[in-house]
Amino acid sequence: MFDFGIGYTEILVIAVVALIVIGPKDLPRVLRALGRMTAKLRGMAREFQGHLDAAMRETGFDEVKKDLQSIKSINPVADVAEDIQKQNDDFKKYFGDASGNPVEPAKAKQPAEAKAEPSPADNEFDKYFAKTKSESVQS
Repeated sequence: MFDFGIGYTEILVIAVVALIVIGPKDLPRVLRALGRMTAKLRGMAREFQGHLDAAMRETGFDEVKKDLQSIKSINPVADVAEDIQKQNDDFKKYFGDASGNPVEPAKAKQPAEAKAEPSPADNEFDKYFAKTKSESVQS
């Protein structure tokens, strides 16, 4: 309940000393005055906090505060671990797993005997500069 280092036994000792020093007759008035003073202090603290919040909004400091909080939430270790895992997956995809068994590529290789002799138009240069029949007829 109390975060300022006073336990229940200390509060009990303070209450007994206050009862002896102040007396049972004046104790309710003193406690009432203490309550009013505490309420005024809380009101002043609330008003001061409101003024500080308004000043932060006017200067744009709340946006800087939000940016700093978002920077705190960034986890560079997780980002690096994700990049390493992606690189590991790519490596396994292209070179196989650690047991030395290569992974088959996505395209199946055709046997050499099934492939026909390449025609002269199969290379990129000839494909690009070859005229189609319709182009040669128009010329």
